Amino acid sequence: MTNRKETSGPSAVAKRALKQRFPGPTPNSQGYVRWPDENLVRGVTLDQFEADLRSGAGDELRIKFCAVHSSAALAVNSFARFKADASTLHILGRSGFSAPTFERQCPTELRRGTPPNLDVWLEAKGDVVAIESKLLEYLTPKKAKYSKAYQRKSFQHAEDCWWDVLENSKTAGKRNLDVAQLVKHYLGLIRHFEESEATSVTLLYLYWEPTNAGDLDVCRQHRRELAELAIQVESSNVGFKSMNYSQLWDEWDQITELREHVANLRERYEVDI
Repeated sequence: MTNRKETSGPSAVAKRALKQRFPGPTPNSQGYVRWPDENLVRGVTLDQFEADLRSGAGDELRIKFCAVHSSAALAVNSFARFKADASTLHILGRSGFSAPTFERQCPTELRRGTPPNLDVWLEAKGDVVAIESKLLEYLTPKKAKYSKAYQRKSFQHAEDCWWDVLENSKTAGKRNLDVAQLVKHYLGLIRHFEESEATSVTLLYLYWEPTNAGDLDVCRQHRRELAELAIQVESSNVGFKSMNYSQLWDEWDQITELREHVANLRERYEVDI
């Protein structure tokens, strides 16, 4: 029997809206196209990012990337055009970035297991902006889970503020914000900060919202959880920021060379649910 929430919850409604909005070949009943290049906005080509995704550990390109609701595809569609020329790439008020990298592994201090993959990795003269991209994932609450290997003694670089977040998330129940994933990214990034020549490291949580997000309880709750996390880790050497894709596209829309790109992204992803 099909769970009613699977067909009528916000995630299911959003999937249908994105599928109906999709301008390319008709996706199948589950919202998947046949080939990765069918899931790209105008101006983005497979050769701009294929090598990055094939070298990552998430196997995004083979299956997940073909979903019209793929958060990896949203990140690629937004940032791949800067592979050839990053001179117009601005984010968080910063510029001067080299070409972005997709599915960048950032190992923690654990010796075993698969290192976390960050959707987009940006560098500018020692400043790192590591991006975790979200599309529909946060619309379905989930519990934080960690393996037994996540013991305080295993992470010499971990700061108390983030470790408190880890411990508290174990008993927090289901949350819209995937705190466990962000903690794991942080543990890789703090190691990178301490062991590399990076002068600053920022973990940017970049998320999609429907155009009517302000009317939806799930979106408001997600924003509250983001605000809470930002306060909890404000003393960290790894800066934590969050913004939605609409805010990013607003920033890019001020740059003449990016206006067509922004229009293509909005045509594809801006929907009500």
